Amino acid sequence: MSKKPFKSQASSARAVSGAFGGVQDGAGFGSGFGTSNFGAVSSSPLSYVYEPPDLSGLSEPNIVVAFKNLQKKDATTKAKALEDLQSYVSSLDADKRGLEEAMLEAWIKIYPRTSIDTSRRVRQLAHTLQGQIAISCGKWIARHMPAIVASWLAGQYDNDKLVSRAANESFNRVFGSEEKKRKVWRLYQSSISEYSRDVIMKETTYTLSDERTTSPDDASGKYSRVVGAAITVVSNLLGQSQSAMCLVASWWLISEAENTSKSDLEKSQTLIEEFLNKEKVWNFASHDDPFVRRALYRLLVVALAKEKNALNPSLVSANILTAGLHTNQASSTFDFAKAIAALSMDIPDVWTVHYTGSGEKSAQNRLCHFLKRGSQGGPAEFWNYISTMISKLPSSILISADGETIKTDDAEHRSYSPVLSALHEGLNNKNEMPANQDAAWNTYLDASELVQSSLHDANDRHQFYKASVFPILTQYIRPSPEQSRWVISGPQQRSICMRVCNLALLGDPEAFNKEWQSWSMKVIEDLKTSLPEQSKDFTKSQDAVSAEANRWYHLQASLLGGSSAESIRPIVKESVSSEVPSIVSVLKDRNGKPYAAAAALEALIQSMAELVLTQDVIKDTMIDFVNEVLPNILLSPSTKHLIRLLEVLEDKIDVRKSYQNCMQTLVDAPESTAKFVALRSFISSQRLGDTDSLYKVVIASLHQAMRDDDAASWSLVMAAASNPVVPKNLTDEILAGMTEDLTINAKGSAGLNGLEKIANQNPGVLRDFALSTRGSVLVSRLLLLADSSDATISQRAKNLDNLLERALAVDGGSRRAVKSMIEMVNEGLDKAGPESLSVDALVSQARKLLEQASSDDVSTIAAQLLPDSPQWNTALDPFLKRSPNASLAVTSPFGGAVYLISPASMTSNKQTISRDVDGYSSAFRMAQYTTKLIKSAGSFESVAKDAKIVVCKFMTIFLQLAGDDLSVSRSMPLWNVSDPYLESEVVDFVAEAQALLASWLTSDFINEVQSRLLAETSGSSVASYYSARTYSALTTEIAELQGAPLGHEHDSDRLKNLRKSPDLFASAALLTSASDSKELLRLCNGLLADLTGRSLRENIGEGKDLKDIVLLNCILYRPEEYVNEIPQQRLVFFVKHVVEQLQDGLLLMPGIGGEIMKALTAVLPMIKDIYGSFWPDLLDIIPQVWSQNTGDDGIYGIHSSLRLLSLLKRSDVHQSNDDLLDAWTEKKGLVAKGLVDLMIKFQDTPDESHQPRRIVNELLSRLLSGLSRDVDIEVQGLYPVLASESAALQQSAYELLHTYIPAAQEQVSLDKALTKDFAAQLPQELLSLILAAPSMYTLAEHNFERTMAPTLRSYLLSWKLTFDHWQNASYKVRADYITALKEGTYIQDFLSFALNILITSRHRPIDASKFDIETYTPSTSETPEHETHHLLIHLYYLSLRHLPTLSKEWWRDTASRSLHISTETWTQKYISPLIITSELSTISAWAPSQSTNDQPMTIKLSPSVREITASIPIDEQTMSISVRLPPPTLSTAQK
Repeated sequence: MSKKPFKSQASSARAVSGAFGGVQDGAGFGSGFGTSNFGAVSSSPLSYVYEPPDLSGLSEPNIVVAFKNLQKKDATTKAKALEDLQSYVSSLDADKRGLEEAMLEAWIKIYPRTSIDTSRRVRQLAHTLQGQIAISCGKWIARHMPAIVASWLAGQYDNDKLVSRAANESFNRVFGSEEKKRKVWRLYQSSISEYSRDVIMKETTYTLSDERTTSPDDASGKYSRVVGAAITVVSNLLGQSQSAMCLVASWWLISEAENTSKSDLEKSQTLIEEFLNKEKVWNFASHDDPFVRRALYRLLVVALAKEKNALNPSLVSANILTAGLHTNQASSTFDFAKAIAALSMDIPDVWTVHYTGSGEKSAQNRLCHFLKRGSQGGPAEFWNYISTMISKLPSSILISADGETIKTDDAEHRSYSPVLSALHEGLNNKNEMPANQDAAWNTYLDASELVQSSLHDANDRHQFYKASVFPILTQYIRPSPEQSRWVISGPQQRSICMRVCNLALLGDPEAFNKEWQSWSMKVIEDLKTSLPEQSKDFTKSQDAVSAEANRWYHLQASLLGGSSAESIRPIVKESVSSEVPSIVSVLKDRNGKPYAAAAALEALIQSMAELVLTQDVIKDTMIDFVNEVLPNILLSPSTKHLIRLLEVLEDKIDVRKSYQNCMQTLVDAPESTAKFVALRSFISSQRLGDTDSLYKVVIASLHQAMRDDDAASWSLVMAAASNPVVPKNLTDEILAGMTEDLTINAKGSAGLNGLEKIANQNPGVLRDFALSTRGSVLVSRLLLLADSSDATISQRAKNLDNLLERALAVDGGSRRAVKSMIEMVNEGLDKAGPESLSVDALVSQARKLLEQASSDDVSTIAAQLLPDSPQWNTALDPFLKRSPNASLAVTSPFGGAVYLISPASMTSNKQTISRDVDGYSSAFRMAQYTTKLIKSAGSFESVAKDAKIVVCKFMTIFLQLAGDDLSVSRSMPLWNVSDPYLESEVVDFVAEAQALLASWLTSDFINEVQSRLLAETSGSSVASYYSARTYSALTTEIAELQGAPLGHEHDSDRLKNLRKSPDLFASAALLTSASDSKELLRLCNGLLADLTGRSLRENIGEGKDLKDIVLLNCILYRPEEYVNEIPQQRLVFFVKHVVEQLQDGLLLMPGIGGEIMKALTAVLPMIKDIYGSFWPDLLDIIPQVWSQNTGDDGIYGIHSSLRLLSLLKRSDVHQSNDDLLDAWTEKKGLVAKGLVDLMIKFQDTPDESHQPRRIVNELLSRLLSGLSRDVDIEVQGLYPVLASESAALQQSAYELLHTYIPAAQEQVSLDKALTKDFAAQLPQELLSLILAAPSMYTLAEHNFERTMAPTLRSYLLSWKLTFDHWQNASYKVRADYITALKEGTYIQDFLSFALNILITSRHRPIDASKFDIETYTPSTSETPEHETHHLLIHLYYLSLRHLPTLSKEWWRDTASRSLHISTETWTQKYISPLIITSELSTISAWAPSQSTNDQPMTIKLSPSVREITASIPIDEQTMSISVRLPPPTLSTAQK
């Protein structure tokens, strides 16, 4: 055997190579289909008894094993063997090696019987492997093709889809085109024919399967599968084209085609013809397996089309008709019907001449037996083939002289066709599919038409229709349980009934007319005799009769529109002429209660109005009915049908009078379901008129719908809003009511729902309303709802707003829409209330307008969208008449000028200011809107200059007001928010506004802004005060930005007359912003001289002295420091004079005392070396200030006094003057006490949102901190200050106590040692501060990005002070302190609080390695949150150091297991090592200090192993004891 591999490029086309024609002579059917030839084949390739293949030539042992396993009985073993062979063939392809000839021969011998194995998996793998081998061998497999091609092709028709697919796929891989596949069928038709012949004639259940190892069911199934596939192969062979061969691309196929002799083709044709005439083949027509039967029936259809002359009609008739009709055709009925239809068309004599049965086996009996079974699960097409078959039946079979009797409603009738009766029984078979009903009834009617055409006697036809046709119509019109077998259940009921009518009209019109009038009378009779309203089955009865009438009249309408309209019209016209008066009479006599009559009249008019109303009598009857009778019976069970009847008649007769009468009837009637139904229908009518009744009904329904969200009321409202004939004023009222319902506080869904429906049905109505005066608020209300917290409501509002925008953009409504939108935006700015649109919504609408505007209109629209002067003035007016907080003088460049604002210009600060839902005032909304619009739209540059000036001017004033509100919360309540996160948003916005203003400082309109501001500074009103401050701040910022001197070029001229000017605020504005000039120095000297030369008390009521001092300070605190250029002597005289005035009580006057001390703070450094009594006098005056008013009015004076004290305390000042030094030494104790008292006074006032007070507290804290180093301050009363709301005061009190407490412990320890009954106590004030931990809920609401919560700071600092008591305290004193803590749950509460924050409140515990655990210094952390964690960790560390037992008890008793474990792990990691190190360090420091004279003891430390060893010599021996601490855990903390 050659081992030479074939080329890898060999195509699949060479898989059958040039040897395709090498069919062995002995392999064919032989010379004929006789007995000698059928036994020519010595052995069957499919039989389970076979000679094993020769495996000696195989070189691969594994392949030998695989082939042996393939011959075993077990299916799993076979499947595994096939998989191994597949893997082997694949590996050969990968290595480009050829298949061994021995393996190919072995496979060719074993493949046919493997391909029909009982195991589906084995068959599937066998076909797949066959394809792989064919591809691998290429042309070398060609000579083996005759032996395997039939099995390969038969596998494609396996009754298992997976096997069939595998065979198809493998065959398609080898023969890729349809042309090649046809060529294979043609070249090997002899082999295919022989294979099929052998299967049919030689094989049996017992030759294919071993009965010893195969069950009977498996063996029978295998046989049926092989037989069915063999028959299907022959069918397909017959179906192949009989024309001449086509050329193919593959050269070896062409070669084989040339080698195929004409005699071979003729022989194959002869064999097939003889095959078709073998009785055993046709015996399979009644086989038990439907797969076999289907294969045979399909063979018959193909044979009739291709080889009709080769068939034996008698043989076919005997098996297909005689046997097949009697066989249960389940699962093959469709193919059988198709086969007998084709047989009847091509060979009609099979029913008569060639049919041999008689009696019970007669063709008619067998056919009826088959038809009575129905389609037996087949598709609807089954009945189509049956119809075709019946149309070719001889009349002797279709018609019978001795027909059976059929019972109808009124008599028994003879059936003229048993076949028709059998059809009827078959289509009523309980197993018949509902989807087949239409096709089945059409088949029945086809047969009926054939039967009636065969009946020539009129009486016979009449009897036939009564028995077999008219019951269909009777049951359709008036269903009866007794005649249920005539029910048409398919979807084409009416079409079938129309066909029945047409059939009867053509066949027996006289009988049909008579029957028709009978049906008409029965319908009317049913209407008259329907059950009364009192009956419990009233509804059931009326519905049944209503449905009956509906079917009756719609059938008539369909017939009038069909092909037989002319024939049926007279009949229908006759019946209708009597029906209409009868129905009207029923309604009138029974007051409309039998609604079936109304439904019948509605159906009649609706379906045949033209036919009915063309008859004058009937038309008059209908007009009289609708105008006179109908309004009186409208509110009856017939309501809906009567209304629909009116709607149908609207275009046919005049019903206006009826509408008016009906509407009045409905308005006057009490509430009921019938009234509601009628109202809804009438309101929807196009004949609706404008009446007061209509208006009242609709508006009342609208109010009820808004109040109760009633579905019925909404239905009426929607009907009115959707009706185009409804008056416009009513439509506007409906829409206005819905718009009013669009509020945040209300549900908002009722009105929104109504508007959505109207927008979807008639957007034009909504558009017109939105453009009207009443509808101008619609868009703003929708935008308000778009900001709703309810996501569903918000999205619906946005969708409706978008839909409205699209509606406004059509039909020329764009310009009106723009105007309406601009008005809406301005209205949203002018008014602030709970229903106001959010600023973001206003900005969004403004941006849309700008984006959609043309380039020519942008500047105009942008100017209209920006607030103008009247709007700004109105919005700012409540704040420019409000008294500014006096404490703001601390941060204002004008200082005490705030005290000179005229009370007449101010209103009560308790005046209510309107706000939106977020707490924003109109002024704030206006500023926020302006800022966001200008920053986002980018259209500001195109606005006219005057509009820019207005915006800039009022934005600068707003920023001054906002700055005051940020400095002192709610002092200028532009906003009213309590949420700290919303406050941060406000701060961010103010920063954005300031940045926007900064971008305007170099613009061409800024000078005009300055001029307008300066012009408004005259007078003493609040508005003048803020205009002056705004001018000063703006001018200063411009100078800083441009690097130019302050002020204008004309400032010098303005300053010359400034001393005489009564306008303080204008003067202050100029002095703080004017450019440097000699005029300022001259003015300063003049003011000093004026103030020195007069008594300040005399003019105190006029405010002139305060005005002069304010102006003086404006000059003194300029950056040029003019005070250095003033003669010292003048300064001395000034100081002595004002100090004297202060001693006389001038400091009690608001503002003036603070201004004087502010001036002294600037002047005194210039005369620090001048001796005089004013130095000690000042130290006496300053504490007096602190004892006066500490409210906001007094803050400015206190601040000035503290700054003055800070100056006097400076070393460079008091060290330069002995008088001051002596006075300071003498009075510093009193000063310190005054500061402490002042701290206690301030402790209850928060300063987080009060910048002036916070400045004062911080200054006070620094002064106390500095004094504590020089003066013994009494700190016992400072514990309550720890609970202060001021962080500065808390820290100051803490620092003072933190210094005092450790120092005091030495005395406490001495008292404990000297006094037997002395018990050290922790201060009760301190214990009260650690009694309870802060609420976690309160802390969660605090914004730790700004500050630590005051309550938390107080609690933690108090614990820090508590642990300060352990420093310098003796052991016994510490024990007393521990006892004091045991009296409460102090430490337990602290540890639970601290560790919940440090460990359990986050996803992971705090990383303590980032902190200095052993020490803590206040206010040194990066953020308040970081400081909180640092202090908590430090305090936890101290609790383990100083309170180890209490800490361990808490840890042991904690209820939370997770906290228990987490605390131990966290402590072991971060805290325990520090405690161990600390304890070892303590011992290391203690040991050297111990005396060893009496007992010499040596102590050795080993920090690395945490071990302490103590040794002592006794009697020449050394006794030692070692203590080794365990690995760090929480327990380690306990000594």
